[in-house]
Amino acid sequence: MRRKRGGMLLVFLAVLLSCLFFFWQKSTEIIKEDERIYETYSRHYVMITGRDESDFWDRVYESALAEGKERGVYVERFGENLAVEYDRNELLELAIQASVDGIIVPGDEDDKTVALLDEAVKNGIPVVTVLRDSTGSLRQCFVGDNSYNLGQEYGRQILELLSEKKEEMESPVKILVLMEESRMDTSQNLILFGIRETLERELGENHSTTVETALVDNTRSFSSEESIRDIFLNLEELPDVLVCLNAVHTRCAYQAAVDYNKVGTVQMLGYYDSETILDAVAKNIIYSTIALDAGQMGRLCVQALDEYTQTGYTNSYMAVDTKLITAKEAKRLVDRK
Repeated sequence: MRRKRGGMLLVFLAVLLSCLFFFWQKSTEIIKEDERIYETYSRHYVMITGRDESDFWDRVYESALAEGKERGVYVERFGENLAVEYDRNELLELAIQASVDGIIVPGDEDDKTVALLDEAVKNGIPVVTVLRDSTGSLRQCFVGDNSYNLGQEYGRQILELLSEKKEEMESPVKILVLMEESRMDTSQNLILFGIRETLERELGENHSTTVETALVDNTRSFSSEESIRDIFLNLEELPDVLVCLNAVHTRCAYQAAVDYNKVGTVQMLGYYDSETILDAVAKNIIYSTIALDAGQMGRLCVQALDEYTQTGYTNSYMAVDTKLITAKEAKRLVDRK
């Protein structure tokens, strides 16, 4: 009996030791896994982006996140995946309250926005405006394209169109530039000035080509689509050339041209290089598009914040490269994808 009890005790101890070893091994694996998951960062930057042009902002953020990791900085896309939807200024207030180490945000000249950016800087939080500037604020740096140069490039594309399609276009040629109604910065006006000056320099002061603008309402869901569709429905005012200054307007104009059978009737100049836009350029539905280097934009934002944090100064303006994409290049890019 004693031998039987002793044997059972040994078996019990063996099972107990096996269980203890198993749980010890698993806990060690979990600890190692946690060490892989959790990383330590020296600073916490936030990027606040609009909900329009999501594909563009995704690329900007991914680049900023990667640049931050290389520098030991965590870049958070602030306001994403929340149960409640906050607007940009509400997110700015939350970022200031959270005492983050830096803010990246598209700016404008709205008094409330400028006041919040100034409040952030006065609270020791450096601010970089991206794509759109707030020139009246205390922000440390603006990262974006050169609006006047962008207008000149659009102007050169219009001149090429006039040369190629002069037999198809009646005189005077009507050019319509789509502009965001709610946008309060000066960049759109600089683009318009660049277009007009380029045409005037080449065609002379008294040229018959007209350059007009149309304000596009973007305050509600689908309001941009509605505004642009109205342009295509108004046959008497239909332009010969339509210039789009952002990705949303380009996509909407492309879709409206297809829906209302105006492909070729209205020549379109686009903006950005999403798959949809590249496909439209490759098919000659859009004459050409100007692509902003979204990856470079994200990197420059983080570099500007880091430079200011470490040295106390940075360039007040960092230019992002742009690239003109015509049908031949678009076909190559589409085929590569």
